[in-house]
This record gives sequence, structure tokens and C-alpha cells, in this order.
Amino acid sequence: DAGDGLLATDIFSTADGQSLYGFNSNAKACALFNQVTSFLVRSLKGSNFPPLGKYYIIDLADSKVVLVIPMDEYQMGMLVDTKKTQIGLLLNVILPEIIDKFEDALAS
Repeated sequence: DAGDGLLATDIFSTADGQSLYGFNSNAKACALFNQVTSFLVRSLKGSNFPPLGKYYIIDLADSKVVLVIPMDEYQMGMLVDTKKTQIGLLLNVILPEIIDKFEDALAS
């Protein structure tokens, strides 16, 4: 559904940040965002904030966003061009669909 706006995506292990599957895969990004997720989880807990929800988004320059979906043993990271995929479509249609499919895949 993201069409040409999906620039890259990876499913990676939370244990070590290694990519298990990807499109335009980026091993360095997997390792980095694995550390970012870990830091966010620890920081939120240490600050007595509510825990991280189903995803987090980082707004980048040049109309790009990184979206990370942590799910226990695995995470999914996506790099999206918001000039080619509307952010509303991404957050309200694509993301819920991805989360549902990701949860179903982990359950089976």
C-alpha cells in the first residue's frame, strides 16, 4: 500500500539487531534502531512515563520518516518518503494492517 514511498524495510531481531528479512535492507540501520528502541524503553521506564506503545516515528529531513514497530523478540523498521506516501494513509491504514499481520505471523 505504500507504493513507491516505501524506500526500505527490515524485520530484525531484538536480541542482536540482525536483519532477518528486508527490502533494500540496511544492517547498520537495524543495529542502530535496535539500540534506539532499547534506550527508549529504558528511558521511559526510568522516567516513570508510560511504556512505549505499538510504534514510534522519527521525522527526518527531505520528507522522510522512520517508523519502528517493536514486538517482543522482533522489530520492523521502515523508511518512508512522505512525498510519495501520505502520512495519514501510513498511520491510519498501512500501519494498523502491518501490525495485525506482524502479530498474526508471530502467533503462528
